[in-house]
Amino acid sequence: SAQAMRRVKRPIPVYPVKGYSITVPIKDADAAPVSTVMDETYKVAITRLGDRIRVGGTAEISGFDLRLHESRRRTLEHSVGDLFPGAGAMREATFWCGLRPMTPDGPPLIGRTELSNLYLNTGHGTLGWTMACGSAKVLADIISNRVPDIDVRALAQERYLK
Repeated sequence: SAQAMRRVKRPIPVYPVKGYSITVPIKDADAAPVSTVMDETYKVAITRLGDRIRVGGTAEISGFDLRLHESRRRTLEHSVGDLFPGAGAMREATFWCGLRPMTPDGPPLIGRTELSNLYLNTGHGTLGWTMACGSAKVLADIISNRVPDIDVRALAQERYLK
C-alpha cells in the first residue's frame, strides 16, 4: 500500500515488518496443542491447524528483505519444542516469512484520501487477520456515507500531519 500511494504522490507511513513461521506436521496428536497458545517469552503464537502445528511470530524491521534467518527458525522450533515436546516432526517443518504492513504508532490507516474514490485500509501489522472484518465494515460504512460504529478520527492519515 505504501508503494502504491507513492506512485500517486501521496506517501503514507506504512512499513514492512517481517514475521517468521514454521509449519510442523503433528507426530503425536496427544502431545500437540488443542487451541492457540501464546508464548510470551519468545513472542510467538502456536496454533493447531488440523494435522499440523503453526508457530509464528517475531517482528523484524528489514525493509522488503525476504531472506530466511536460521536463528529465527531455531527460536520458533525451541518454543514449540519446549511447550509441546514430541508433538511435531521438526525435521519435516516448513519455514517461511512474510511482510506485514505496519504504521509507526500501531493503529491502521482506515478512511478516505484526498483523491476521489481512493480509500485506505492498511497498516494493521500483526493484527491483520484479527482486524480484517471489522476494518472492512468500517471502510464500507465510510464509502457508503454511513456513520461507522466507532470513532475513526484516530485511524485517519491526518494524524501524521500534526
